[in-house]
Amino acid sequence: MLLDLDDTLYPEREFARGGFRAAAAVLAERLHQSSAELFELLWKQFENGMRGSIFDNALAELDLPRDAALIDELVRAYRTHEPQLTFFADAERLLPMIWPRYGLGLLTDGSADVQRRKVKALGLQFRVEAIVYSDDFGREHWKPSPIPYLELLRKMHVDPSHAVYVGDNPKKDFIGARRLGLQTVRIRRPNTEHGHVEPSPGFEADHEIVTLDALPDWLAANERSERHAA
Repeated sequence: MLLDLDDTLYPEREFARGGFRAAAAVLAERLHQSSAELFELLWKQFENGMRGSIFDNALAELDLPRDAALIDELVRAYRTHEPQLTFFADAERLLPMIWPRYGLGLLTDGSADVQRRKVKALGLQFRVEAIVYSDDFGREHWKPSPIPYLELLRKMHVDPSHAVYVGDNPKKDFIGARRLGLQTVRIRRPNTEHGHVEPSPGFEADHEIVTLDALPDWLAANERSERHAA
C-alpha cells in the first residue's frame, strides 16, 4: 500500500495553522502589533479560501505597500516552522494494521524540505517501509508524473499490479497511478482541502471511502477475489 500524506494521514490545516502563527510572529515583530491579531487576519483569509496571495492581501488590509522582501520572509517563516502535527484517528489505527503485513510506503508532493519536516513531526520515518518525496526529482515530476510512483515501487520491490495508492486529491493522485497499473483508493474527508472536489473524467479513483477504517476489509475482499480468480 502506497499512501499520500497531506489530508490523507493528518489534517493539512494543522500545518497551515502553525505556518501562519510563525509568519504572524515575524510580522508582529516588524510592525510592533499583536501576533495573535495578525494570525487571525491571516487565518481568516485561509478559512475564506484564499490561496497563494494571503500575505499580499494581509499587507493590503493593513494599509501597507507590497514589500517583496517582507513577503519572502513571511513565506520562509511559514515553510520552515517546526510543525506540531497529529494523525487522523483512523490513520493512527490503520498504520499498525497494514505494516508489515502488506508493506507500506509514502509518496508526497510539495517542497521536499517542508514535507520532511512533516514526516519527522509525525514520526512516519519509523512507521513505513519507504518514503519518496517527488520534489527530489524536480517540480516537473510531482504527481501525476510516473517517476515518483515508480521509485517508490522500486524501493519496495513490488510490481504495480500488486500495489494500491491511497490519496485524497482527484486532480493528481490517481490518474498517474492508474496508468501504471496500480489500484487507487480516494479517502474523501469533509472539511479538507480537496474533500469537495469532484474528479474530472478519467481522474477518478477505482474506489472511494470516507474513513481509512474501511481499508482493511477492502484489502481482504480484494485478496479473496484474487484467490477466487486464480
